[in-house]
Amino acid sequence: MDETIKGARIVIPYDTYRLYRIERAKSAAEARYADEQAARLASAVSAMFRGLTRPTRAVRRSFPVATRGLPRPA
Repeated sequence: MDETIKGARIVIPYDTYRLYRIERAKSAAEARYADEQAARLASAVSAMFRGLTRPTRAVRRSFPVATRGLPRPA
């Protein structure tokens, strides 16, 4: 690496607007919208994960763990 640009950061032209959007203060409505979008994404990922693990859970439930002799949860 060249010593003259060691501490410099390369900015691609389209990155400048992204940096502006990230660093500027957001209004309450924009923050709420961003939170809603994040919640929708988390919900979609969770639903996908549940769908992928459903067959495994169904197989596991058909063979319950032997709980005889163990105390019941309070």
